[in-house]
Amino acid sequence: MKIKLLALTMAALPLLAHADDGVTVYGKIAGNLSNVKSYSATTNNGQPFSSWRVDDNTSRIGFKGSENLGNGVTAIWQVENRIHVDGSGTDTFASRDSFVGLQSELGKIRLGRLSDYANLDMEYIDPGSYSSVAGQIYSTRLDGRINNAIRYDSPNLAGFSFTTTWGADEKRASDSSGNPTNNQVFNLGLSYEQAGYFAKFSYENKGDAQQVNSSAQTGAVKNWWRVEAGYISDPIYLALGFQSVNGYLGVSSGKFVDSPGVVYNVNVLNARLAASGLSASAAASSQEVKAREAVLTFGYNIGPWLPYVSLTKGYDLSVGGSDIDKTGYTQYVVGTIYTLSKQTKAYASYGRANWGGNGVASESALSLSLAKYF
Repeated sequence: MKIKLLALTMAALPLLAHADDGVTVYGKIAGNLSNVKSYSATTNNGQPFSSWRVDDNTSRIGFKGSENLGNGVTAIWQVENRIHVDGSGTDTFASRDSFVGLQSELGKIRLGRLSDYANLDMEYIDPGSYSSVAGQIYSTRLDGRINNAIRYDSPNLAGFSFTTTWGADEKRASDSSGNPTNNQVFNLGLSYEQAGYFAKFSYENKGDAQQVNSSAQTGAVKNWWRVEAGYISDPIYLALGFQSVNGYLGVSSGKFVDSPGVVYNVNVLNARLAASGLSASAAASSQEVKAREAVLTFGYNIGPWLPYVSLTKGYDLSVGGSDIDKTGYTQYVVGTIYTLSKQTKAYASYGRANWGGNGVASESALSLSLAKYF
C-alpha cells in the first residue's frame, strides 16, 4: 500500500509543477575559516576563549513559485530551509522565511514565518560574511524572523514604500501573578530608495515584555528601532546606522540572562560584574535596560574588489534611566569582498571589539569565507 501511495505521489509531481508558473530552486552554500577570541557563556577564568573555527555562514536552500490567478493577481509561495555545511546545527524544514500569499499592483501580503524588516530589507551596514566580531555581530543581533506572522508590503511610489508585520502570540505565557500575557509582535518598515541613495527605518514592539520576563527570567525585548541611510552606487559604498533597544534582563544564580539580545554581550557584562566582586540581584530584572549603537561603513569598488571599513560605537548601557559607566564598546572591522563570478564571492575581514571597564579584555576575529549562490 505504501509503495502504491508513493508511486501515485511521484506521478502527481509533474501535474503540481505545471499548476504553477514555475518552481525555482535557489540557495547559498557558504563557510569560513576563522580565528576567534570571544566571550562565551563559560569564560576562561573571566577572559575570552581563543580558538580556530570552521563555521557555516547562513547556508540555505529554498523552493519558491507563483501562479497567475488573473485580473493582475498572483499567488506566491516559498519554503526556505537552513543548512549547515560544517556539520553543526539541528536543521528543520521551513526554518527560514516560508509563506503563502498574494501579490498585485496594490502590494503583497504573506502568511507564515517571515523576516522582520531589519533582517530582510536592511543590514547595509554589514556587507561581509564572517564569524564573531569580524563583522556587525552585535549591531544586527536582533534581526530575525517572526513566527505566526502576516506581512503586507506596499507598492513602490516614487521611491517610497512601507511594510507592516504582525506576529500572533499563540503561547500566551503567564506573568508572575498567573495572568496571561500577550507578547505579540508588531513591526513597521519605511523605505526610500532613489538613484543609489537610500534611507530605511524599522520599529519593532513585543507587547508585554516586562510581564513575560518577570516569570521566565530569560530576558525580553520591549521595543527597538534602527535607521540606516547612505549611498551605494559603483564605486562608492556608504552606509550609516543608529539603533536603540529597550528591554529587560533576566537574573539567574547572581548572573544576568539575556536570551533575545537586549544588551550587546551579556557574557561580557557578567564578566565585568565578577571582576568587580558584584552579582546581579533579582530586583534588577524589573528595571528597563537601554542599549544604543552607531555604525559607519565605507567601501570603494576597485574592479572585482570591494575593500571596506566599519566603525561601531556601543554607548554605555542605561539601567532604570541611569547610564552605567564603562558598559559600552567600540569596534572596528577591516574587510574586503572579491567577486569571483556572478554567483561566487570570497570574503576576508578582521574585527576587534574593545570593552570598557576593569577585568574585561577585548574580542577579536579573523575570518576567510567563500560563498556560492544559486
